[in-house]
Amino acid sequence: MVQVRVHETPPAVAESAVKSDQVRDASGRVITLRELDPVQESRLTVAVGPEMAINVMYMNMYAFPAAAVADIDGEEYPVPQNPKQIESMLAILGKSGLKAVSAFLRARSKDNEDEATETAAKN
Repeated sequence: MVQVRVHETPPAVAESAVKSDQVRDASGRVITLRELDPVQESRLTVAVGPEMAINVMYMNMYAFPAAAVADIDGEEYPVPQNPKQIESMLAILGKSGLKAVSAFLRARSKDNEDEATETAAKN
């Protein structure tokens, strides 16, 4: 006769909470984001080149999200300085990472707009 043994597994460790400048993608990676200052934004625009810089969809959907990534699971990444570095970051992020970063940036942008509207209404 076959003897069946049941082993209790310890409860799964709860995923650590993400900080206000972090997002967790569908793969479970914790992505820390940076806010680009005006110099970094202008350098990114120069880095992509004049043809891509006027492509608003490319800049907002790919270049700015890629440049906003400061680290992934503790591995730090610099602001991309050329198109190959942007492509490399996009490859590292993959669809799930890019989707998470883009959603985070849209939400933060909406929060900033709401705050600006409230401030304008007070004045």
